[in-house]
Amino acid sequence: MNTLQQQILQDLEALPEPMQAETLDFVQFLKTKLERNQQDAANQPNGAAIVLIMERMAARNALSSIKDPSAWQREIRQDRPLPGREG
Repeated sequence: MNTLQQQILQDLEALPEPMQAETLDFVQFLKTKLERNQQDAANQPNGAAIVLIMERMAARNALSSIKDPSAWQREIRQDRPLPGREG
């Protein structure tokens, strides 16, 4: 065990039990953050990720409320005045 680990353990043992539990929560948070960062680094290229997202959306029928996709696309692409720039 290195010096840093020893210091952490000594400080942890000096804390009351509720604060030790809080410390455990924080350590678990850090581990989750590390795992997420490692997964992000190993993630698929954006194109493959988009395909996966679109497949999931299709499986849930996420866009089934859009009856005419062409009309919907034209509508969302229309220019709209920007907030604070009307007129």
